[in-house]
Amino acid sequence: MKKLNLCLAAPSFFPTYGGAELRFFRYLPGLRARSIDTGIVTGTPTAHQHTASGHAEEWQQNRVGDILASATPDGTPVHRVRLPDEKGWRRAVLFNQTVARYCQQADHRADVLQLVTGLRPLTIPWIRYLQARRIAVVYAVTIAPRQKNLSKNRFKHVYRAWLARELYNQLDCIITNNTPLRDIIREIGVTTPVEVIPNGVDMQRFQPPGAGAEHRELRLSLGVTEGDFLVTTVGAVTPRKGSDLLLEAWLNIAERFPSAHLGLIGPRTDLQNPKFTAFRDRLEALRQASPVPQNVHFVGEVAKIETYMRATDVFVLPSDREGMPNSVLEAMASKVPVVVTPFTGLSDDLGSPGRHFLLAERDAGSLADAILGLLTNPELRAEFASNGHHWVTSRMDLEIALDRYAGVYRELAARYWK
Repeated sequence: MKKLNLCLAAPSFFPTYGGAELRFFRYLPGLRARSIDTGIVTGTPTAHQHTASGHAEEWQQNRVGDILASATPDGTPVHRVRLPDEKGWRRAVLFNQTVARYCQQADHRADVLQLVTGLRPLTIPWIRYLQARRIAVVYAVTIAPRQKNLSKNRFKHVYRAWLARELYNQLDCIITNNTPLRDIIREIGVTTPVEVIPNGVDMQRFQPPGAGAEHRELRLSLGVTEGDFLVTTVGAVTPRKGSDLLLEAWLNIAERFPSAHLGLIGPRTDLQNPKFTAFRDRLEALRQASPVPQNVHFVGEVAKIETYMRATDVFVLPSDREGMPNSVLEAMASKVPVVVTPFTGLSDDLGSPGRHFLLAERDAGSLADAILGLLTNPELRAEFASNGHHWVTSRMDLEIALDRYAGVYRELAARYWK
């Protein structure tokens, strides 16, 4: 099979990433196995973005525009440009220039550029520039847009839709992870081909729990003893992820089960961003209001999220806006029952509410009732766990997603190879 060179680009990637970047990072070994060599182009985060400890100080020592070459743990080359600390057109222009230069390197000339995030109107000239040099440009739309109140500023909404249409129509292909995102793109008049590729789950990594020591030790490390319950959620601690809604619901749960534990797994974004001061204060007030505040754990980022999934009794996603949430799929693959609140982007691609997961109304009382319904009924927990597990393992295997991505990349590259 002919080798294909792929460039993955995002203004902030390894070792700083969000959900979309993390998914593509996990795709690297599978793409390599399909004769797709990947290089990563990224930048340094803004002053308020989450940064892996130990790296921010290292990056700050460089001048804006400097290139910091490194690699991921599996050897994938990382080409990082030192960007300005604040958002603005200078960050966008410098990042686009770096991507364009990297894609044309003699030793790793890209056949396809996959933009994971960072698509802006300023990107249009660079898309055309690379396409003129026979490099296909793809963009991944991985999260639903915010809901707009048209009565407030209809002109602004129409303008943004027009701008998105013009931007998306410059691309060779758009990849979404569910059908509602595809439909949203089509509704604004985008004619660029759109491929729907659900997020894949590594079934070797995310498996049902056994009775091993690792499972017991992890629960014990959080103070979860035999017979206690552990409820978890995964994602950055932000308003969008509904961290405060879950803590509010937890007040009722802790009253009923004072020995139960809640684990919020993900970076404390609220500690770094001054815009989240009121949100952060609300989280702390809710935690302190819990009958057993020490049983609320802000776990932070973890390297082996799969061990937490296997230790969990109920998984909760209280987010208000998503694409295809991998955390839900990974919980299902781990045979953990799932509670979800309605979010923009929710679709049948995630399974059927009431069969593969519980759908609770987006308020603290309804969310608490749904979680309590599972905690008090072991047969119901087992039913949802089994149904969700079957859904994911039969439809969402990572190998299926990788085959689809590889096929799209090769099809696009072949157009320019002719």
